[in-house]
Amino acid sequence: MSALQSRWGRARLAALQLVVVTAAATGAASCIRRGYPLGRSGNVEIRTDIAGVLFATDTLDGTGKPLGPRQSPNSTGVTLAMTEGSQAAFGAFVEVRVEPSEALSLISATGETTDNGLPTCAFTDGSFRCMATGQGTTRFTLASESDWSGDAKLIVSWADQTKEQVIHVNPAGLPSTATNFSMIVGGVDDVDHVLATFLPLQCTIGPLPDDLGSKWRKGQIRSRETYVRATPPSAAPSVVENAPVIVESLGSEAALSLEEGCDKRETRLRVRLDSTGQSSPFYICFSDIGGTIPFSVTSGEKAIEPNRAIVVDAEPRLLRVRTLTSQVTVGFPVDLFEISAYNANRVRIAMPVDLHIGDDQVLNVDAASLTLSDEANIATVIQAGALKPGVTELHVSPRLLAMPDCVSPAVTVVAPLP
Repeated sequence: MSALQSRWGRARLAALQLVVVTAAATGAASCIRRGYPLGRSGNVEIRTDIAGVLFATDTLDGTGKPLGPRQSPNSTGVTLAMTEGSQAAFGAFVEVRVEPSEALSLISATGETTDNGLPTCAFTDGSFRCMATGQGTTRFTLASESDWSGDAKLIVSWADQTKEQVIHVNPAGLPSTATNFSMIVGGVDDVDHVLATFLPLQCTIGPLPDDLGSKWRKGQIRSRETYVRATPPSAAPSVVENAPVIVESLGSEAALSLEEGCDKRETRLRVRLDSTGQSSPFYICFSDIGGTIPFSVTSGEKAIEPNRAIVVDAEPRLLRVRTLTSQVTVGFPVDLFEISAYNANRVRIAMPVDLHIGDDQVLNVDAASLTLSDEANIATVIQAGALKPGVTELHVSPRLLAMPDCVSPAVTVVAPLP
């Protein structure tokens, strides 16, 4: 080292000591005030503890802070290594910012202090400043504390120089590298079909009542236990833990609940995956109206496509069996019975039924089973052949079930006039 360089180094150290003494004498609280701006010839190296992406939150409290368990990593430590020439830039400071500012928060690192115990990085005069320790390094934490996602820039500036590093923030949920994202629904067949139970079905031979009851029968709502799951990426198996999944019913005749009874239900439900990539069970609830109901399932960069659709049979509420005439004559078949099934909205629906005559020596019908017509078609009419004089009736029940057994009014068969 030349005599000139030696004198310059001693002068710089004396100036730094003077700044420290002056700051202490005036009670200055910020470590940044004690240093000197890194010169134009200085250099900064940015090192992040986390090499991969960070995860945003998807739920904020009333103050705009993340709420509930977080998916990790959602923050990373950052080390800045400052040099001037080949020497550690002890006491030099730089300014740090994030663009856009809402993407990530700059936080003083716990335990990272200067010789007098002050943070090496802190906000002062509206800027986040970091001052190098004797080793030429300084640390802070970069954290995702909002639902912002995308590519953010970490920018370090000094003199007329800048150094940038891109930090990618994933939306809360599964990354695109997760696989086998699926929704498992119990109690449905291979074509996702939910059958009617026929438990609320009643019989009538007369006019329809004005009210057939709620389509959501308290304590008797059809439900299916469900959960979602995904396989984590092999390079980052821990990222699935606490990943939120949004499940949404896209039809008015299905809802979601955390309770099997479905007393409390909603159209949109948020669940979290555990460390194995599986959620806790929840329930899909179906009204008595039924239909083909699609479900949207999304998590971060993943979605189940196409939407999962479940076919739900309507739950018949009323089965009406009436006669078109009470007396027929032995001879040719005649239109004798009209059969209709209705849902909770008093709308005629298709329903598979079994048929039999009480005394098949008096009357006979050609079909042992059929599917009743819905509102879009004319009501189902059954022809019967009058075989011999007598009195009998038609019995109608849900296909393959003995109950309820809905019985028509009696039909009298008489002999033809001589």
